[in-house]
Amino acid sequence: MLKELTTDVIDHLLNNQYFGRIGCAADNHVLIEPVMYHFDGLYIYGITREGTKTRMVRKNPNVAFEIDEMVSPGVWQSVMIEGEFEELQGNERDYAIYLLNRRKVPLFADEKPGLTGNAHLDDPKVVTPVVYRIHIRTKTGRSYSQ
Repeated sequence: MLKELTTDVIDHLLNNQYFGRIGCAADNHVLIEPVMYHFDGLYIYGITREGTKTRMVRKNPNVAFEIDEMVSPGVWQSVMIEGEFEELQGNERDYAIYLLNRRKVPLFADEKPGLTGNAHLDDPKVVTPVVYRIHIRTKTGRSYSQ
């Protein structure tokens, strides 16, 4: 039976998952990618790298975000969010990094994270991640159990 989730259950799921999917669209292209995140009750925080997703959300900051919890094919819960992507700088960026400190920065095997402004910019293997938050406009959820 399909059911709507309550706000409390939605928040509980958002607090207890680590991975979600962000969806964005720009220039007649749509992209959905897995991301690590932190939910603080108001925002979805994340870290990514420069690339297709960052180019797209800079053109169109309207995004979708989704998480799932699947116990079995006949028992699952899903949360869907519509919101606005905001790239963070300064103290807000530092706060987001603090919240995400237990998550791993998405890097390739031979790269090193440059989480602070002290990263060596002349080292091509140092990646300064893009830190962001999603301003949540709507959040809904559904569950299914046979």
